[in-house]
Amino acid sequence: MDRDHIGLIASDMDYTLLDENGQLPEGFTELVRALKEEGIYFAAASGRPLYTLEAMFPDLRDRMALIGDNGGAIRWRGRDIYQSRMPTADYREMAIATREAGDIGVLCGLESAYVERQYQSYARVLGQFYTRVTYVDDLTVLDVPADKYTIYLPRGNSQEAYDKIYGDLYGERFSVAVAGANWVDIMNRGVDKGAALRALGRSLNLTSANLMAFGDTYNDAEMLCTAKYGFLMANGSQDLRARVSFLAPPHWDQGVIRIMRQVLDQGGWVSPTDFNPAH
Repeated sequence: MDRDHIGLIASDMDYTLLDENGQLPEGFTELVRALKEEGIYFAAASGRPLYTLEAMFPDLRDRMALIGDNGGAIRWRGRDIYQSRMPTADYREMAIATREAGDIGVLCGLESAYVERQYQSYARVLGQFYTRVTYVDDLTVLDVPADKYTIYLPRGNSQEAYDKIYGDLYGERFSVAVAGANWVDIMNRGVDKGAALRALGRSLNLTSANLMAFGDTYNDAEMLCTAKYGFLMANGSQDLRARVSFLAPPHWDQGVIRIMRQVLDQGGWVSPTDFNPAH
């Protein structure tokens, strides 16, 4: 079987690359640098904003790509190459719908996240994902550049909220995705991690056969299907197995790191038979 040379590896963060304590695995920075010496670049692809991702990778920000807000913004080696802008009227409408449903809205501005002051008691959990949070009296009067609107659901009922409310309200006009048990993300139509990965690949003259990606849930699905070597984590959403080609060990077993090291050991050359199929 012909082998493909991997040129770009993209990974989701939570429940994918990060360990069970939400930390980067030991040796990650050195591994990314070693891959770069083989002509293989790394991209962090997350629902988190760019400013949070930059804080997570202080030693690598000029050596890697950052895909923030599920593809709403892309930064390549410190340079912005794409930003989606959500119309003000649209995210104000979403803020009204979120309020009526009794859920917590987070407007993902390009420079800060915005949350209504009445939800400041959730500052600790929100701060894990947004290193800049501005508390305001009313989201419906804001006029700031933003690329995503997300709904935080403390009860862990994101799939139910998507099925009963947000999928019907916004699914035809926007990209709407369940982003874990506590989150539903809404982006402009056509914005997702898969589109961002394709854009990065084109900028590097890479095809699908040169792309590898890792993820665990529905907002990763397009990215995992864009890359020929798309890996669902063993701890990921079971419903995605039929759509994804390969299965990686779980995040608590450093599944991403283990496969990245395998790629490095093989000089970047891989074939489908090297990996475990997802189905």
